[in-house]
Amino acid sequence: MTFSHEKIVKFLHEKGFDIHNISTGLVDELGEQPMILFDHGSYPGMEAHVFTAANSAFWTPRLDENGDVIVSYPRTSNKEERILAWERLLVSIRRLTGLLQVYREHIMAGSIPSTIWAHHDTDWYRELRDAPYHEKENICMFIDYVDPSIRTHIKALNEYGFKTLESCSGLPRDHLDRAPYRPYVMLDERAYPGCIPHFFTLADIADWIPSYAPHNFDVYIRIRKHCVIEESWSKLVQSAKSLDLILSPYRQIVRSASSDIDEVRTLNDSFSMRLVNR
Repeated sequence: MTFSHEKIVKFLHEKGFDIHNISTGLVDELGEQPMILFDHGSYPGMEAHVFTAANSAFWTPRLDENGDVIVSYPRTSNKEERILAWERLLVSIRRLTGLLQVYREHIMAGSIPSTIWAHHDTDWYRELRDAPYHEKENICMFIDYVDPSIRTHIKALNEYGFKTLESCSGLPRDHLDRAPYRPYVMLDERAYPGCIPHFFTLADIADWIPSYAPHNFDVYIRIRKHCVIEESWSKLVQSAKSLDLILSPYRQIVRSASSDIDEVRTLNDSFSMRLVNR
């Protein structure tokens, strides 16, 4: 497969992304680093989606001072490696935008997310970075406390890499003594490094509403009003399964680093070099 500046920009534009700048790394083989600068104004909430696609393709995403998203790949003298890197990234974007079709339809119809991950990333960054490491609790230790109607759903979410902390089915049959809370699930932001934009992306794929939890970290996603509760829970699990298939290689790498919080903090600095050496 051949890549050119024009073909890549056209592909990304067709997928809904506006591009400020791009360098393929395939022309000036020694000096040019593969890079794309995505316009954050492409559509609301795009930042989390681009981070998710980049992570799954072993590219490194970051926000610049304007809130735009820079996605880059390490310089390497191996041209085949650069071509494969572009293939991974574009395939990942194609797969992810396919899953986000309903979300994009809502955006085109005028629906704007109440919480956009990238707008709050700098607010929570230090608090998240300094969050104390904790051993992840086996689901068998808490599943009996989960509402019976969604125990299989919560098990599945955890198996697909979306670690849960709290949940409520929203179904009256699980709360005979009181009116249930609005259906929600709280996801653990310490599940693995870089997971928060993935959690926002999951909610967008499943047509749930993502936000931060009331304590200002962890990700809290809830069902939209007037949605059928049982169908929404099923859609969330199916979305988690689909997204796990895309993210599994990235998750294997970051989880293999270490469970030690100090090593997790340095993971981003060494991540690019580890990818080149794969």
